[in-house]
Amino acid sequence: MKARLLTIFALSATLVGCTAGPDYAAPDLPAAPTWRQPVATGPQSARPWWQSFNDPVLNRLETEALNANLSIEQALARLDQAQAASAAAGAARLPSAEAGASAARAQQSLNAGLGQLSRFVPDFPRTVDNGSATFSGSWDLDLAGGLRRRQEAARAGTAEAQAGVIAARLAVSAELAQAYFRLRVAQAQGLALNELATRARERQAIMAARLSSGVASQADAERTSAAAEQAAAALPQISARIEAERTRIAILLGRSPSLPLDLDGAFSADAADPVAGLPAAVLRARPDVAMAQARLISANAAIGAAMAEYWPSVSLSALAGVQSNRFGQLFTGDSIAMQGALGLRWRLFDFGRIDAQVASARGRNREMLAAYRETVLRATGDVEVAQAALIAARTALASTKAEVDLREAARDRDKAALRAGAISRETLSASQSALAEAQLRFAEARGNQAAALVDLSRALGLQTW
Repeated sequence: MKARLLTIFALSATLVGCTAGPDYAAPDLPAAPTWRQPVATGPQSARPWWQSFNDPVLNRLETEALNANLSIEQALARLDQAQAASAAAGAARLPSAEAGASAARAQQSLNAGLGQLSRFVPDFPRTVDNGSATFSGSWDLDLAGGLRRRQEAARAGTAEAQAGVIAARLAVSAELAQAYFRLRVAQAQGLALNELATRARERQAIMAARLSSGVASQADAERTSAAAEQAAAALPQISARIEAERTRIAILLGRSPSLPLDLDGAFSADAADPVAGLPAAVLRARPDVAMAQARLISANAAIGAAMAEYWPSVSLSALAGVQSNRFGQLFTGDSIAMQGALGLRWRLFDFGRIDAQVASARGRNREMLAAYRETVLRATGDVEVAQAALIAARTALASTKAEVDLREAARDRDKAALRAGAISRETLSASQSALAEAQLRFAEARGNQAAALVDLSRALGLQTW
């Protein structure tokens, strides 16, 4: 302990301009040189990612959400707070000054205190004036740089809040697009289910006629009726899904779900593949990585702020002004008052507590470093998983589209065969039902592709403006 005291005392005279603690050094990004299976290469588009769908309704909703969403509003409010805290931390390093003035008149009691002297001393005043006008200032010299480290931490907090705004905008835009495409999928599947229900009722009527003619069994009629009921039972579920997505969209827009919402439009889920770019560039653009790095910078600065407590804190203060007990003499030379002071504060016998604070700050920094690296790894995983999902969704969509084309061709042939009397109405109905089922799967496949495109855009941290 004595050796430490002597060392600190010897070095304290050289502290001006120094800053305690380690300077921040950005850690290496644990990123591979290329993606494992990129879906697209080349320069990224300057447009917002959702505009690649060429859907005017989606574009309108996204614009409205970015201007009215309450999660984004909260993120902007947090940014305002962080900027205010950063400004306050910067102001703490500057000299502070204030001016003050007062004027008071007091009449003392003749029966208490010094006022009793007025009965016996003719020149002793009963009424006393008190006036002053002063200007004072103080300045913490911040010899060890503790205030500088706190300002550094506050700036990192502002950077984190700025990245938080970007993260909120990206999350809202992606969530809105997902809800919008789920709505469109449900609407398309509703049309297919209506067709299935219509054909099922048609076959049910045909089977009822056959049953009455004795050419069909009761079991056949019951199976046909059960199929019709099954198709009809799926329609309310689709309606509920549509209503749920409408509600989500309204909330994301900052509107009451009870108010009407104009969502009329076609289902457009095709878009150009988002360009992945190099992994390191993508990871630096992701807001969650930027937030993790800002927290790491703040934790590193906290080490220096804690270590600064080992050194003495020196401050200067001064006061100048006029003071008088007679208002008429307040602004005369005899009323001038001046004061200067040099303050020293040193936690000389509190090094054990400072040691604990420094150790805690180092532990926090270690935690934030691990969190930063984990965030980078998870971000990399998000991109790889999203790219694989998009490739799979495109493959499935192509197969489903081929099935729909084949089912449409078969239906058209069956229509011609029915007109020629080659097949029955029931056979055509079955062909039309098979087409409706394929369209049901096709709508789901289109929705999966759209969802994969949105997920990849979000994983790449593509900007929303």
